[in-house]
Amino acid sequence: MVSMLMSLLLGLQAATIATPFDVRAKDNLVLGKGAPSGTMYYDVPITQQPTSGVLIKLPYTVKGGKFTFDMHHRISLTPEFESAEVTTTIEVITGGTVRIGSYTMSSMIHAGEKFSETIKKTNAADLDQYVTPVGTKTITLDIRPGPQSISIVGQTQVITRGSKTSRIDTPNARIATVSNFKFEEVTETNPLKKTPLQD
Repeated sequence: MVSMLMSLLLGLQAATIATPFDVRAKDNLVLGKGAPSGTMYYDVPITQQPTSGVLIKLPYTVKGGKFTFDMHHRISLTPEFESAEVTTTIEVITGGTVRIGSYTMSSMIHAGEKFSETIKKTNAADLDQYVTPVGTKTITLDIRPGPQSISIVGQTQVITRGSKTSRIDTPNARIATVSNFKFEEVTETNPLKKTPLQD
């Protein structure tokens, strides 16, 4: 009985709790809000400057945590759109431009395809009329202890139709959309083993 209780307590030692964080992306990167979910969607431009990407300030943590978000292709699905294989690559960097990781999503996108929810866009310009997120890939990052800011930036998008391939790697081109940010801080819940106090 005692051994079962000890196992349970040890298993709970590295629990996580949802922790507030601050999205500091520039207003012009807000694609819009999902209806009816209310989820905010942000465009990801090709850049290596943290302040030009989707910048997120994470809180100070003693034991670190996990940050997750959803990545989507950003495509203009015009009435003339022809089915294509789309490969989008983004990168996550720190505020000091240290590379955390690169993430790729590849999908076959068909003419007339719809996203899982309607986006109420912040920009009503004709140019953005057909722009939409497509597909979803959830990215999970292990965040180190201490204060940290991260930025989600674009690398490349490759569109293939039959034998024709086009590559988008122009600085400031918006190639992806991100949403559904969550940060969970690792906390200690085992009362039998406390973390030593830090000076």
